[in-house]
Amino acid sequence: MMAYGSTHTGMVRANNQDSFAVEVLEGMDTALLAVCDGMGGANAGNVASRFALDRFLLEIKQGICPNMGQTEKEDLMRVAAQAANGEVFELSVGQPEYRGMGTTLVGALIQGDTAELLNVGDSRAYRIRGEQIEQLTEDHSYVQEMVRKGKLTPEQSRNHPHKNLITRAIGVEEFVDSDLYQYTLAPEDVLLLCSDGLYGMVDERTVVQIVRQAATLEEAADALINRACQAGGVDNITVVLYRRGVSAE
Repeated sequence: MMAYGSTHTGMVRANNQDSFAVEVLEGMDTALLAVCDGMGGANAGNVASRFALDRFLLEIKQGICPNMGQTEKEDLMRVAAQAANGEVFELSVGQPEYRGMGTTLVGALIQGDTAELLNVGDSRAYRIRGEQIEQLTEDHSYVQEMVRKGKLTPEQSRNHPHKNLITRAIGVEEFVDSDLYQYTLAPEDVLLLCSDGLYGMVDERTVVQIVRQAATLEEAADALINRACQAGGVDNITVVLYRRGVSAE
């Protein structure tokens, strides 16, 4: 298995409020990936994303074991997300400079050929298979709700003035609901986790072309970030890529 992540401030923002993690636990045939996109004034977004990410990872690593069942993984990830939520919420209500801060969270717990995904907010997970790309998570956002109700088309949602308005985030309320998904990864599938700074700037067809043309995941991540910057880079950009190679057996 191979994994790589990178983040960039972009071309407009003064600081980077995104955080990411890439951890491969070879002894357990397990990978743990996550992306957080913080929100809040001054440095509050940085604090929210960093604290949420660290707590989420800590909780999962304390409870993980080889060959877990789906229900065990779902329970572990849901508890980890709630722990991350509680930590950010406590900071938010306890310190005036952090009031109202929060963060998205998209995470993947991969064991063998199965990826368990968790999502809160509008950071996303995609699966690239051959020349096809599929969005695996559903945004918690105003425009996604309008698409779901048939009031907007997916094409209209891309350039809607409220496309960055999210309806659910880590740390904003005392408790948070997280969505969970399970997918199978075929050999040579690429799993992409990213913040909206990528998918808001680079269309899906271009993402596939860049990933498929790159010799390594590092080259692919750097090229995706460069393309987002070339397109304007109006937000922080974070990319995490994972590929499970063909078995030698």
